[in-house]
Amino acid sequence: VNESSTSFLSKVATAGIDIQQITKDKIYGKSSLGELLSNLQQKQLDDWSRFDIVKKGGSLAEIQQVMKDGDLTADSRDRGGLLLTHLSAAYDRVDVLEWLVVSKRMDLNALDAQHRTALDVAKASKASLTTKWIVEWKAKTIIGSFLRRNYYHAMHRRKLQQSIVAATLIQSVIRAYATRKIFANVLVRRLEESQHFASVWGRVTASLNNVSTSTCWSGIREDLMDIKVGLDDEMLDDTDQRLSIAMEDAVQEDSGEGHDEIVPDEIFDLEELVPDDNIVAEDGVFKSEMYNHSSTQWLSFQMSSHVVKFLQQGDKKYRSFFVRRMRQLASGERSRILQKPLKGSKTLIYETYLEQKSGHRILWTEERGRLVIWYIAKHKQVSRLMQLIDDSKSRSARQQIPDSLVNELQNEGLLSQNKPKEVLLDIFGNVPLKIYDVNFNTISEITKESWTPQLHLTDEERDIVEAEGTVLVLGRSGTGKTVTITQRLEFDRQSRAAQDPSFTQLFVARSVRLCRYVEGAVGEDNRASFVTYARLLSDIESTLPGKTARNFNPSQRIDFGRFKRDFHNNSSFDERVSALISWTVIRTFLKGSIEAFQSPDGILPRDAFVKVERLGKNRCRIPVELRDHIYDEFLHYQKYLEDQQLWDDCDRVRHLLLRMKNAKEDDPDAFGQVQRSKVYVDEVQDYTQLEILLFFYLSGPSGLFLAGDPAQSVVEGTEFRFEEVRGVGHFVGSVMQKPKTVNVNFRSHSGILNCAGGVLDLMFTHFPSSAKQLKKDEGLFQGSRPGVLMGASVDQLNILLGDKLKGAVILTHDESARHWRRLLNDYKLVYGVREAKGLEFKTVIILDFFREMPSSLQKPWRELVLGRATEDFERSYPLVATFLKLLYTGATRCIEKLFFVETKSSTAGDATMRWLTKKDSDRASYATRNNINDVEGMSMTSDEFISEGINNAELAQAMDLGQAQLLLERSIWCFEQTDVIELAAKARIHYSSILFRQELEPPHDEKNAKESAVYEMRGAQLIESLTKEGLLFEVLNIFSSATPFLSEYAKEELEKRFIRKVMLAVAVRED
Repeated sequence: VNESSTSFLSKVATAGIDIQQITKDKIYGKSSLGELLSNLQQKQLDDWSRFDIVKKGGSLAEIQQVMKDGDLTADSRDRGGLLLTHLSAAYDRVDVLEWLVVSKRMDLNALDAQHRTALDVAKASKASLTTKWIVEWKAKTIIGSFLRRNYYHAMHRRKLQQSIVAATLIQSVIRAYATRKIFANVLVRRLEESQHFASVWGRVTASLNNVSTSTCWSGIREDLMDIKVGLDDEMLDDTDQRLSIAMEDAVQEDSGEGHDEIVPDEIFDLEELVPDDNIVAEDGVFKSEMYNHSSTQWLSFQMSSHVVKFLQQGDKKYRSFFVRRMRQLASGERSRILQKPLKGSKTLIYETYLEQKSGHRILWTEERGRLVIWYIAKHKQVSRLMQLIDDSKSRSARQQIPDSLVNELQNEGLLSQNKPKEVLLDIFGNVPLKIYDVNFNTISEITKESWTPQLHLTDEERDIVEAEGTVLVLGRSGTGKTVTITQRLEFDRQSRAAQDPSFTQLFVARSVRLCRYVEGAVGEDNRASFVTYARLLSDIESTLPGKTARNFNPSQRIDFGRFKRDFHNNSSFDERVSALISWTVIRTFLKGSIEAFQSPDGILPRDAFVKVERLGKNRCRIPVELRDHIYDEFLHYQKYLEDQQLWDDCDRVRHLLLRMKNAKEDDPDAFGQVQRSKVYVDEVQDYTQLEILLFFYLSGPSGLFLAGDPAQSVVEGTEFRFEEVRGVGHFVGSVMQKPKTVNVNFRSHSGILNCAGGVLDLMFTHFPSSAKQLKKDEGLFQGSRPGVLMGASVDQLNILLGDKLKGAVILTHDESARHWRRLLNDYKLVYGVREAKGLEFKTVIILDFFREMPSSLQKPWRELVLGRATEDFERSYPLVATFLKLLYTGATRCIEKLFFVETKSSTAGDATMRWLTKKDSDRASYATRNNINDVEGMSMTSDEFISEGINNAELAQAMDLGQAQLLLERSIWCFEQTDVIELAAKARIHYSSILFRQELEPPHDEKNAKESAVYEMRGAQLIESLTKEGLLFEVLNIFSSATPFLSEYAKEELEKRFIRKVMLAVAVRED
């Protein structure tokens, strides 16, 4: 107990608790505790006295010395339990307090006996300095502690992150090592592929940076051949000289005047509105009499499609300028800048300044009191366009003859008794000028975005264009059947599209060139499609829902050539009936007729074919005794198709019709994707009833517009009459009107038409049911009769084609074209008649057409042309009608000069030459005999060679590789006849690509790395060249062909870095 009491008292005294008041009498018991208390009390007083140094203001050094000596410690407490910090704070000793806290690490939060901190004591003592210092110190301490804590946390996070990064790096290194070890061969191969790709395809991917604006031959045509995009006049000098000699005199007259200056409109407005009396005609007479209409005011005017296209596609500001000038002309204003006659023109052509900056001119004429605006062009193109307008207006009056000879020539049958129709022809071809009517009261509508001009139609054109229901237009070659389609397309677009937002149009033809012509004539529209028949079938097949039960692989298709070679010639049926007759019967009647479609198996029953009354004697002209024989051959043919897993066009179309029928019933929405509001079909005579039914399915019973010429039904296997269309229309419930006809020929002159008409007379006389007889064609132009050259040798022909008739087109039987091309020193412009169908040429030579006819038809043909055919001629020799159609088609390909050339004597040839050159009492001869040495030169101009070259190259884009090769050979040859070597280079690159693609076609031997590397290198070089030449469409073709020989890496990289850009460029160009 004594020890505990002593320890307790000692702790109490040390803690600063006052023990002085404790007296000995309060200590119970007699012990040494009292003595201890006295000692502790004394010691406490001594300890308290040591604090006096602080209380009495001792210096900091003295205080430090006392603590150093141990008289005072950090734990020492003064009376009341005050520590040195409390005491320093109470006596406002900042220096002592700072030293104690900073150096001695004393705690400012320590409590005295009254549970007060140093700050509490300082505040109670009103010691301002120490109070301030304590507050600031604590603030610094708190801030420092916070910063240190966050710093340490941040350092900890950083170290943790570094550890994670280090661990990840270590793991990646380990994984990379493991991956390299596992996939070392793959990685090395990919690295090699990357390096190989860079070396082979690097220049190819970079070549897109220098690509031209064109992507195909149609674009090249627009860029190089079309005046609308600014063709330099120098390229057309050859044609210019032939168009107008008078231009040279005009240039000499103007040599001292310089070019017209473009002056501000403000100056124009100040000009005196009087005619220019100093303008002199070519004959030296003043043209003042031409201005007697200077005050004429017009209520309306007409503009060509070229002007409409300029206003719709050009800068919108030009519309306002155009409206302003037209209003000035309409009001009767006249000045040099409003009505300036062009010098050097054969006819009176005016130019009007459009505005002051661009230098555009409005070219117009007056035609029987109406103002016709032909073109809007830049000033540098005016002279060229002036000559084209001159030529257009003079074509209808070509080879005018004196009035004194008119009656005599009409009596001889050389001139029509009817008054020739006046038609304005387009400046770029022998087609009517497409014009629009504009009323001056509504001329402000031109400035609006929604402006749609009103198409001008003659009474005859309006009768065709506005006809209701399904319409069939019939006309001979060159009579403008396609023009009526373009007019109907535009008329329907204007009259129906605004009322029906869902209105859609589809134009179909077999020729790519024809599709592009119609699209260019009508103009692009997102609701209209212009596709070939082959493309149409593919599009429908891919659009209709569900998978087809049969795969129509192109390699398994049977056409006439394959039918004749692989089946007919190897069968026992080829002795009695020719392959062409069998093929025609199969396609037209046994599988392609509407009766065959109605049968369950899609085949015309034997009885329906054999019995004459079932099909009708006029519809099927096959002799009765041959029908069973032909039907037996057909059954063997069907078995052959089944055994060899082959198909023909009738199989494909019937299968497609059944799919469309099912889709219409089961999935109307899907069927609606292929259906169109209106369908327009050109050359309808080339289609069977089954194919015409497809068009009805697409358009409905009253949405079809057809145009064709039964006399040109020369496609193998097609026997067309108007009744064929009517039969299909009856099947679908369509009310067919009487066919519309067009008779004015815009292509050929009267000399050629008279000869072609003689061929038609033979056909209609002896084959009355083979084609519908129309009114005789009326030509707009007069021209010389065809020439007949008998006994011309191959050497003489080669000389003629190299000089006087350079560029003339040779037409032969299709199967002989390759043979004649070789004999004529690889002359490129040799066509088969069927191949040339739909085309037109300046000079045509029909070569050995009669000598190369089948021997079985030589005598029948002689009897026909010499007028000795019997009444049963049609029944006995039905194939003769096909050759008459071929002859007619070949003759009507010609525009200016036609020759019939026979190299050797033959029964049919000798008789035909007599018939052609014989003059009857009621007509002149159809042709004249010529000496080959006296043939007048008819070489094509440079422009015509360029045009023909581009025509062939453009056609090659849509043909198979074999035909494309032949067309490009022609194209290269045409370009080589001119000075435009750039076009020849493009065609050679395209030709090289075609040859390369043929080489890549299967079958191939087993592919090896060396072969693939060679093909890849050659493909890269060709693609680079094609890209630089702007033939991007062929780039896509060659990439598709070369794909099997490329590595997966090369294919992926090319598609990503090159092909996508090419496809985008092609798409942009098409838009």
